[in-house]
Amino acid sequence: MPWRADPRLAGWTLLTAGIAAAGGALFAALGWPAAWLMGATFATAAAALAGLRVGLPPGLRDVAFLLLGISIGSSVTPEGIATMRAWPGSIALLVVSVAATLVAAAAYLERVHGWDRTTARFAAMPGAFSSVVVIAATSSADLPRVVLAQGLRVFTLVVLMPPFLAFASADPAVPAAAVAPETNSLAEVVLTLAVSGGLAAAMRWLGVPAGTLLGAMMASAILHATGGVHGRFPQPLVVAGFIATGAVIGARFRGTSLDTVRRTVPGAVASVLLALAISAAIAGLGSRLLGLPFGQLWLAYAPGGVEAMAAMALALSLDPAFVGAHHVLRILGLNAVGASWLRRPPRR
Repeated sequence: MPWRADPRLAGWTLLTAGIAAAGGALFAALGWPAAWLMGATFATAAAALAGLRVGLPPGLRDVAFLLLGISIGSSVTPEGIATMRAWPGSIALLVVSVAATLVAAAAYLERVHGWDRTTARFAAMPGAFSSVVVIAATSSADLPRVVLAQGLRVFTLVVLMPPFLAFASADPAVPAAAVAPETNSLAEVVLTLAVSGGLAAAMRWLGVPAGTLLGAMMASAILHATGGVHGRFPQPLVVAGFIATGAVIGARFRGTSLDTVRRTVPGAVASVLLALAISAAIAGLGSRLLGLPFGQLWLAYAPGGVEAMAAMALALSLDPAFVGAHHVLRILGLNAVGASWLRRPPRR
């Protein structure tokens, strides 16, 4: 709805942006890893649980994912392209990780916390939030519990994974950038926005999952890999993408009742930790077999949303193109096979 027709929407949008930016600034001042993303997520989620009508309209969400996709694509380097030879093995391990975390988390919720099988399966799906909720709405699942569990999954990963990775002294995958990378010129920024926006719109029209992010990421990566554009996207635009992405994640808690929170949080958080441990074990195996950084593989296999995990990789100086591509493949696979598994009737 246009802002002129509903000035309240403009007010809540500005309030959401302010809350998310304040949370990001606070976490940045405290020196937290991935501060702008974590802080924005935490602050917006707290405001949503307090009853505020936080949220961003679809147009601004698309802009946020466009900026995030461009930022990810701008990190493509010849060295990063060279690592693609390890992708087939990594994708095979991704399939193992998704299957293991999905089955283990669903079984845990059903057998330990007593959730019915349909709700447990929907809550355990590692990603593809929109399609999971749409299918759940046509099933016998407890929809509010599914929505909260899915929101908690992404929120828990965004809060926990950066400190885990940043403070793991044995993990070489979080390097400190000694020299600030070259920044795109104004002409390059305009070119990248135009090309990325066009491909993102085409992806959305075709109904590709995470189409805005994927289209922007692909266009930006091609421009940088071919030498059409040099350097990284301007940092203020990258930070704006982090803040908006955090606001989108946190706003998913809006409208959640305290009773639903009380009944859902223990099992949902425990199932996320279980999935996180499984994906970490498989990432450790992959790091040994493929020679890739553990942190990069862990983010690629973690059961989070593509936007959140790719943004986290970018914020932690990992390879966001690698992480983002793995999560897009995961979502495509889940959309292809998830519906039949979710709708399968329980055994008698």
